[in-house]
Amino acid sequence: MKTIYNAIMNKLTEVSKLKWIDLDRGQLEEQDRASIAFPGAIILIEIPGCKSLTDKIQDCRAVITIRLAWNITPARTSSKAPDAARNSSLEIYDTISEVYACLQGFETQNFNALSRTSQGKESRSDGLFVYKIVFECEFEDNSAE
Repeated sequence: MKTIYNAIMNKLTEVSKLKWIDLDRGQLEEQDRASIAFPGAIILIEIPGCKSLTDKIQDCRAVITIRLAWNITPARTSSKAPDAARNSSLEIYDTISEVYACLQGFETQNFNALSRTSQGKESRSDGLFVYKIVFECEFEDNSAE
C-alpha cells in the first residue's frame, strides 16, 4: 500500500491548486487542522477484497478515496450573484475535475489503471467543503514471500 500511496501522492502534485497532499489519518475530523493547507487532498487506501493466487501471493482490489478539502468563506453561487463572483466560488469544481483527470487511468508497474467508481460532497457542519472521489485498481501482493 505504501507503493500505491507514494505513486498517487506524486501524481497529485501535478494539480497545481492543491497546497497539501497527505495520508488520511483523520485530520479533517480533528478540531485543530493547523497542519493542513487548503485546498488539500487526503488519501485513504483500503483493500476490501483479495484472492489467493498461491500460498504467498494474492490478487488484491484496492479502493482509493481522495478527499479534497477547502476551508471556504460563504460562497456566492446563487443566480443573483454577479457572474465573476459565482465563477470564482465555483472554481472548486475545476480542481475536482483536474484531480479526476489526473488520476483516471493512472497506472504503474505496481498496480493497474485507476478507475473512478463514485464521487460526491460530504455532509459537514464545520464549515469545510469536502468532496470525495473514489477510485479502484487491482494489484498483485507478493509481500508475504
